[in-house]
Amino acid sequence: MTKIELVCWKDKIGGEIERQVTDAFSYGFTVGSHGEWEMAIAKEDKEVSKNELMNIKIEDIELPPKAIVLPCIIMRHALGIVSSLAAVGQPKGVEEKRVLNEAIFQPMFDGKVSKGELLCVVNILYAAVERRLARGAAEKWLRERYKY
Repeated sequence: MTKIELVCWKDKIGGEIERQVTDAFSYGFTVGSHGEWEMAIAKEDKEVSKNELMNIKIEDIELPPKAIVLPCIIMRHALGIVSSLAAVGQPKGVEEKRVLNEAIFQPMFDGKVSKGELLCVVNILYAAVERRLARGAAEKWLRERYKY
C-alpha cells in the first residue's frame, strides 16, 4: 500500500484545486468481450487556437460501475483531437458510477468548435477488478487457516 495525494479540480477545470491524501495500491483487471462506443459531443461553442489546450464541456457520458474508458485514436474533429475526458470533484473508484462532462481538446488549427459537434469516440469496456492482497497477507491467511 502506498500513500498518495490526489489533486483535482474542486469546482471547475482551472478553478479551485482540492487535495486529498489517501492509501492506494496497484491492482489488475480483466476486460470482458462486451464494450460500447460513446460519443463525446460538444455542449458549448468555443473558439480554439492552434497548440493551446482547451477544456470543452460535453454532453454527459455515464460510466457504469466497473467500466473503463479507452480512447478511440481515430481523429474525429477537423480542428484537433481529444487528449482526455474529465469530471471535476473528488475522484471516484472504478467500482462506482462516474460521469464525464468535459473534454481536454488539443487544437491543431485555429477555429471554432460548435455545440453539437462530435469531438471524439471512446471505448467503454467492462472490467472485473482483481485486487491483490497486500504483500504477505496471503501467506498469513493460509498459515492461520491451515495450521499443521
